[in-house]
Amino acid sequence: MAASNLASKDVLDEGRPIPTDQNVLQKHVAFFDRDHDGLVYPWETFEGFRAIGAGYLLSFASSILINMALSGKTRPF
Repeated sequence: MAASNLASKDVLDEGRPIPTDQNVLQKHVAFFDRDHDGLVYPWETFEGFRAIGAGYLLSFASSILINMALSGKTRPF
């Protein structure tokens, strides 16, 4: 139950406050969108995985696979 409460609190991400008006999915995407331009590139996914403590190989493989699997479904154009 403590983990579900953590997602709804104001948490600082690299010194930037995360708005409380965002739902959990929006906060998740905002974490991986490192430059906050609205697009999550493979290198941002890699950096996000490294930030949560994943190893280099897992971060690299995840960044490629996740972005390949989701890029076509989530492109704005």
